[in-house]
Amino acid sequence: MYIHMSEKFNPEISSKFLIPEDFLERLYGFTGGGGENAGFILSYVDDSGKAIVYTRASCQIIEMGLRKALEKYLIELEEGEISIDST
Repeated sequence: MYIHMSEKFNPEISSKFLIPEDFLERLYGFTGGGGENAGFILSYVDDSGKAIVYTRASCQIIEMGLRKALEKYLIELEEGEISIDST
C-alpha cells in the first residue's frame, strides 16, 4: 500500500495501527532544515504484515529526488553492494 501524505486514509482498507499524524508532522519538520527542501519516504510493515510506504515532500522535485535516492539504494542492496544490519 502506497500512501501519499496528501491522501486521506480509508479506514476500510487501512490496518488497525497507523503511525500518528503528529509523529509524521514532526518527522517532516526535522527534514530539510525546516525550509522548502523538506521531505521523507517511510516504509514499514503493519500489524497484518503488509508493507506500507508513506511519502511527503515539499514539492515534486524533492519527491523525485527522494525516489531516485531510494531507487539507487534498492539497486545497491539487490546487487549486494550494501547490506542491512538486522540487529
